[in-house]
Amino acid sequence: MKKYKHILKECRPYRLEFILGPAAKLFEAILELFLPILMGKIVDTGFSSDSKSFIVRTALLMFGMAAMGLAAATVCQYCAARASSGVGARLRDRLLTQVNSLSVAQQEKCGVSFLNVAMTSDVNQVCTGVSMFIRLVFRAPFITLGGIVAAIILDAPMSVVIAVGSTLFLITLLSIIRVTFLRYKIVQKKLDGISGVVNERLSGIRVVRAFSREKHHQDLTDEASEAYAEETISVARYSALLRPITILIMNAAVVFVLWVGGYRIQSNIITTGMLLTFINYIFSIFDELNKLGNLVVIFSRSFVSAERIEGVLEMIPEKREPETGAEAEDHDDKAIVKMKNVSFSYLSGKEDSDEYYAIKDVSFELRKGEKLGIIGTTGSGKSTIIALLLRLYEIDKGHIYVGGKSIAALPDSELREKMAPVFQTTVLFEGTIRDNLNIGRKEPLSEEEIKARCEVAQAWDFICEKGGLDARVEPKGKNFSGGQRQRLSIARALCTDSEILLFDDATAALDKDTSAKFSAALAEHVKTHHRTVVEISSKINEIADSDWIIVLDNGAVVGQGKHDALLSECEAYSRIAASQEMGGVE
Repeated sequence: MKKYKHILKECRPYRLEFILGPAAKLFEAILELFLPILMGKIVDTGFSSDSKSFIVRTALLMFGMAAMGLAAATVCQYCAARASSGVGARLRDRLLTQVNSLSVAQQEKCGVSFLNVAMTSDVNQVCTGVSMFIRLVFRAPFITLGGIVAAIILDAPMSVVIAVGSTLFLITLLSIIRVTFLRYKIVQKKLDGISGVVNERLSGIRVVRAFSREKHHQDLTDEASEAYAEETISVARYSALLRPITILIMNAAVVFVLWVGGYRIQSNIITTGMLLTFINYIFSIFDELNKLGNLVVIFSRSFVSAERIEGVLEMIPEKREPETGAEAEDHDDKAIVKMKNVSFSYLSGKEDSDEYYAIKDVSFELRKGEKLGIIGTTGSGKSTIIALLLRLYEIDKGHIYVGGKSIAALPDSELREKMAPVFQTTVLFEGTIRDNLNIGRKEPLSEEEIKARCEVAQAWDFICEKGGLDARVEPKGKNFSGGQRQRLSIARALCTDSEILLFDDATAALDKDTSAKFSAALAEHVKTHHRTVVEISSKINEIADSDWIIVLDNGAVVGQGKHDALLSECEAYSRIAASQEMGGVE
């Protein structure tokens, strides 16, 4: 059971439900096993003696037993519902916590579609398994074995038919399980495929429509859906054989018992009531065997999903060992951010080959209140530096210090409280503008403070036009333009108390005038609030006023210095400036 230790751990708070539910179901099963006996007594004793009082008493007893069975079944259903929904909620919470603790590289390795299916479909399958375990895992075997024992006591020779029928059923069941268990793994992978295609289509719906690619993406969706449907139908074909085969075996057994039983009644070996009781047990036994077969099929799916969930929960977050000693601290107390000979590769296992590095041997330091500008061609590794500063990825070589301490020795929460990023791709959350702006704070800012920081981001005017800070933000901010979303993202970073602001091409969607106003306002804000800025930009005029500029090319630093010096000394920088028709700062 160690294989499913995480799921079993989430089941522990529901020990009472796992004990009380099956116990109630067992009580119901015991009552159910007595009902055929009482029915047989009515046939043998009641009808033959014409005793109405006996029939009434026995009927009332049967009614009372049925009522108690109903009450027991209700208790079991409540326990099953409570435990399955509770385990599901706890698993989703664990999965979400686990996914948040994984590195970006690990999340990318799993894939968004896999993680989505794990937290939805796979958890639902496990919940179904938990519910069925409480409801049937003890009842079905108990009634089956109890019915067989009762049938043997009634008439051992005729019980041979039950033994033969049960053997045929088990052979059928094992054959179906062998086929379906492996196929359920394939089914879940096909479901991952559908999730991936649908997520891609929905997230890129505007691009799809802009290039009239609806038909192409519809074909991809249809292809993924058909692959999933084919595999599901294939599994269903095998699973669907269980019920008709069970009915066939059961009916054959009943016919045989009626045929043999008639002779045994004529020979006074058994009574009519005993034959009726025996037939009722046949129905009960094979009905429970069918349920047991369905239960095994359900458990097959649940175990496949449980393995996928365990696979996620078993992943160990990729974190470098906390640095100690000389490497844990930077004794230059003036540098608030420092990179020292940092190299990083997105390809695991390729760290020893320079050609695979996204950045190679990058070093710089930044003091409090200063601004660092980073520029370079597309794919030169600019955004990678931001990701490494935030520790979204673990560096392969070198050291990064923030506030005089290695980021490997800082808890992620403490590190990220020191930094407020604005990424290239803006993300706004459903709610209000105020909610989005306060997302990086423990205590919300006053409206006056929010207004001041929104004015720096050049966002206050359109916020007022939208209806103020309580204006609605649709999912992903789709009711705002690209430039408005970018300015809200900038304002969100400014609304934090972080010492370091990280801008990754944060003004790409802004026009030249708005961008210039923002740069001037930001310079004043940084000076007033003593904040440090790391700004990545493809526009030289955005970083020309930086205290220090780094020029990247193919992951390597090819130039460092101030704007004027780089224009004359760095070929890559002067080439970018020439392409933007800049000889100086505009």
